Amino acid sequence: MYYLAIDGAGTVRQQVEVYANGVVLAYDELHDDDGFGGLTYADLDLKEFSPFEISRQEFFDALAELKPMNRRRGS
Repeated sequence: MYYLAIDGAGTVRQQVEVYANGVVLAYDELHDDDGFGGLTYADLDLKEFSPFEISRQEFFDALAELKPMNRRRGS
């Protein structure tokens, strides 16, 4: 499952990847890549992704309990 925070132009500002084996990876503008992967640089088509849109609150609620293995807590 990918959680993406996307601005009005379709640029991904935050990306969290949740894998079935429990691995969680997180990327944003301050931590945009590492040995596991990185933040997508492709601008997304907002119309194409609109069926998957959730509110800002739903986004942060979903991510509140996740602990990305590639980030220190709070970063």
